[in-house]
Amino acid sequence: CPRLDTGTSGLVIIAKTPEAEELFLAAIKNREVKKTYLCVTFGRPVPPDATLGGYLLKDADRGIVKIVEDKQPGAKEVETQYETIAVSGRLALLKVRLITGRTHQIRAHMASIGCPILGDSKYGNNAANRELRLKYQALCAWELKFPAKISDERFAHLTGRVFHAEKPWYCQQVEDGTLK
Repeated sequence: CPRLDTGTSGLVIIAKTPEAEELFLAAIKNREVKKTYLCVTFGRPVPPDATLGGYLLKDADRGIVKIVEDKQPGAKEVETQYETIAVSGRLALLKVRLITGRTHQIRAHMASIGCPILGDSKYGNNAANRELRLKYQALCAWELKFPAKISDERFAHLTGRVFHAEKPWYCQQVEDGTLK
């Protein structure tokens, strides 16, 4: 079903049948499947926990997006929640929950508040990425929660299920202070 950005690790939903694909895409579109990510930002967000809003504007020619405060033609509303789990020097480990799910949303939203994802060459701090030797973004689709109610009996076994990916190496290193 929805893909991850190149360089992002973690969980994806793969449908084996057209019926499953239809069910999962509808559940995601209706915000019934909850997605939580772990990431490391270069910079500590202030406040440490918040919900970010705004509008995401695509620049298809350059292959990037930007967050803007006001509605503009072609801009789509975005909402991202984050919670700081740990800090280490100039880095922060965050748990991020997508309310909306748009192209590059987490990466662009965190960059827009001055805390880009570590390792992100498109929206991040390339000097810090080189210094810390990160060649891909420290962003992992860590948790998927399925809806508490699924009406289709063929998928009832997924009702309320929560799946976790293994935490990436960088999480522990921020928590124990070895990556800073």
